[in-house]
Amino acid sequence: MKSSKAEKNNASTKRLIYAAAALIIILVPAIFSLQFFFGGQAIPKAAIIDQLGSSRLAEAIRDENQTFLDAAKELLYKRFSVIDFYSANATVEQYKQLASAGYKLILWRAHSALDLNSNYIAISTTDKYGTINYDQYLENGQLTVCNITGYYYFGITPKFIEVMPGTFQDTVIVLMSCNGLKQGYLKTAQAFEAKGAKVLISWDDWVSPSDNDNGASLLLRYLIDENDNVSVAVGKIPQFPSVFGLARLHYDPQSPEVANYRVPDYRQNSGAKQGGLMVLTFAGRFKDQSNERSRNRAT
Repeated sequence: MKSSKAEKNNASTKRLIYAAAALIIILVPAIFSLQFFFGGQAIPKAAIIDQLGSSRLAEAIRDENQTFLDAAKELLYKRFSVIDFYSANATVEQYKQLASAGYKLILWRAHSALDLNSNYIAISTTDKYGTINYDQYLENGQLTVCNITGYYYFGITPKFIEVMPGTFQDTVIVLMSCNGLKQGYLKTAQAFEAKGAKVLISWDDWVSPSDNDNGASLLLRYLIDENDNVSVAVGKIPQFPSVFGLARLHYDPQSPEVANYRVPDYRQNSGAKQGGLMVLTFAGRFKDQSNERSRNRAT
């Protein structure tokens, strides 16, 4: 009897050990996964999208400015530990992921086109029209074709923004593009805001590439180095000559909350260590409709 009881106790102990081991095997990966999700993915980031300087664009419409990019990165690293960079990879598929990537500031240097029928601005990708089959996106109005002085690239529309996976979380979007906040063409800005963006800052008219970069450089300096709120920083930017008069920088929506908003220091809030320097990662990390073409006028 004693031997039988001991054997039962041993068997029970073994079962407990096996159960504990199995539980550990299940829990350890789960804990690491949660740490990665909350500790890694949740780190607030900035992004620089340089579609305008992409090597995938025709040389005639490409405008590279490494001096501007270097200065922008230096400023952004004062508030962010992680900065993602998009240029050749400023594609339809990459744009689709922007709302779910955790960006708190996006500096978006891109060509754009006015849709004169639907009164919105389309933001160009580096995907050349005719090289990829996006007929379904064109038919449902999520993409259009940007006519950039005779060169045709896919551009995203307000409907594209509406169906992006995820949401922006109080993201500041600096859209370095002509007509981003042109009066009567605010649907794209409003789509970003409905998707969770805090504010979109852009021009109300045509602007030259050099004036575009100069204005954005000043804006970042005021927002970051001088810690100005959105209203003050935008108000300091000079007006630049335009084809139809003067191009002015604006922000939308023009609410008191947005006017008084300042870009936080996300390095402190994220708990992450700054690695160097709204971008050092590639394709994410800085490691290094067709019948409507004639109606879409581009920058």
